[in-house]
Amino acid sequence: MRLPALNPVLARESRVRMRGWKAPALITLYVAVLGFIAWFILAVTRAVGQTFAPELGGIIFAVLGIAQFALLVFSAPGLTAGAIAGEREKQTLDLLLITRMTPFQVVSGKLWAAVAFSLLLMIASLPVYSLLFLMGGISMTHLAQTTTVYVVTVFLLGALGLYFSAIFRRTQAAVIAAYGLALGWMLSLMIASVMVFQVFNRPPQEVPPLSTMLAYANPVVGLSSAMGGPIGQLTSLYGRVLLTPAAREAIWWKYCIFAVAATGLLVWLTSRRIRPYQEK
Repeated sequence: MRLPALNPVLARESRVRMRGWKAPALITLYVAVLGFIAWFILAVTRAVGQTFAPELGGIIFAVLGIAQFALLVFSAPGLTAGAIAGEREKQTLDLLLITRMTPFQVVSGKLWAAVAFSLLLMIASLPVYSLLFLMGGISMTHLAQTTTVYVVTVFLLGALGLYFSAIFRRTQAAVIAAYGLALGWMLSLMIASVMVFQVFNRPPQEVPPLSTMLAYANPVVGLSSAMGGPIGQLTSLYGRVLLTPAAREAIWWKYCIFAVAATGLLVWLTSRRIRPYQEK
């Protein structure tokens, strides 16, 4: 039996990305930062005389979750923002598009190559998280939910960077636009969440759909819903919109649905964007 052929763009990008010393150095630095954060929290708690407790494991899990989310957010758009713009700058985009691959195969291969490296970073950090199970305070359910939110967010931010890479002819412009929109999207949703928390006083039967969409499109609140524990208190920002704890705990998987749909839309738009080059 023959295995299905790997996407040529994915195969090439994966080989090129893992050559040299930069990729192993980045993985080492990534794991070292997370390990240092866990060690620092343990050192501080021992310095103040506290012993190991399940609550400490939950705190370390929350801090590591936020730190890893921030690292992924700042790395994912940059991995794809130069994917197509870089091909255009090197004058190899036309050569890529005259092959038998469709524009969707080209775009999906670029996206998977960037996301695969981010997934490798998450897999490399698992030993750090495994140490937390010795102290307790977290569950496999919360870890699985958190990982799911990480994966769909990386796909969404990667697709966003890829879309701007197809729009702009220069890599620098694509990177700036991708990071600007990604950070602006997250910050604006957080500000909107605070406004909902402060001024929303309507009865449940008058809840506008826009208020709930602010919750389901917010990756930070989606992460807090998935992790639970100390960081799970962020879901109280929507306490006046999503009145029950069960509704607030369901934010994470509804956010995942939103992220998957938005990723598919961006991939389709990017494929449509580069199709005129193929038709020429």
